[in-house]
Amino acid sequence: QKHYVEQINGSTFQVAASSFFQVNTHQAEQLAALVAKHLELTGIELVVDAYAGVGTFAILASHLARKVIAIEESSSAVQDARAGLDGIHNVELLQARTEEGLTQLEESPHAVILDPPRSGCHLRALEALNHLKPRRIVYVSCDPQTQARDLHVLCSGPFQLKSVQPVDMFPQTH
Repeated sequence: QKHYVEQINGSTFQVAASSFFQVNTHQAEQLAALVAKHLELTGIELVVDAYAGVGTFAILASHLARKVIAIEESSSAVQDARAGLDGIHNVELLQARTEEGLTQLEESPHAVILDPPRSGCHLRALEALNHLKPRRIVYVSCDPQTQARDLHVLCSGPFQLKSVQPVDMFPQTH
């Protein structure tokens, strides 16, 4: 099959074989709730979902923000995200490498969700964030080493680390 369908917090996501999606949907729901909580949105903000994949965080945050811009370079993931946007009008999809997409923004975002691959963020993406100075960044990582490396760059700029919250996506495993 070309894709499958998954649900998180009442939203439906199309996922192609070449696209990434959290396989533990129960914990993905917990993760999404934590991201939403730490974004502290009031409904008037511009949010950027960087490394957006199939648009999971963008779609789940869309009802909390004025506008969400989802940046993703994978064409299959952007196509999947587009399928998930049925009836959602405040999410804009930008197919680009995150480091390029961040420099194309016409307005500085209030908040940014970073969910990079295991290799972490591209240095130019971190430099763009240091320049844009969003009020809040929520960084989701599956690799503590690359996250620590990236946080060092961000905290050397205008940001301060407020909290770290691990989420066990694969309980009872190594």
